[in-house]
Amino acid sequence: MKLWNKAILATVITFLIAGCDDADKKVDANLQQVKESASQMKDAAAEKASAIKDEADKKIDALKQEADKHADELAEKAKAIKAEADAKAQAIADQAKTKGDEIKLDAKQKSDRVVEQAEQIKQQAITDAHALANDATTKTQEIKDSMKAENTAVQAGSSSSENQQ
Repeated sequence: MKLWNKAILATVITFLIAGCDDADKKVDANLQQVKESASQMKDAAAEKASAIKDEADKKIDALKQEADKHADELAEKAKAIKAEADAKAQAIADQAKTKGDEIKLDAKQKSDRVVEQAEQIKQQAITDAHALANDATTKTQEIKDSMKAENTAVQAGSSSSENQQ
């Protein structure tokens, strides 16, 4: 039961016990007592409510401070995690760049070797072509010389056969 209800009930019981025999004095005195009692109860209830409110405010403030502290800690952890992730991402990017540079260098070296080999093959082909051309010229000259010799022999043989006739 609430405090007010108890006070009213106590007053009613007091009236019943005192009875209606007594005059208005008793009623007035009892009524005055009830009013004082009710006033005291009202003041006590107000004090209690104020104390509870103050205690609740203190607990709320403490909880707010603790929540702020945890929020700050979480924010710091998040910053640290972000910094770590950024550092890892940068390291991976650096590794990728280094690996890319190595691959480019390797590809350039291989390309240079292929170009060098192609140049060697070209030079060898030119040399072989010159050699073949010289051989062909020599053979052609030999054939021409051989044909001249045959022609000369045939002409000499024809002249001698004409002379014999």
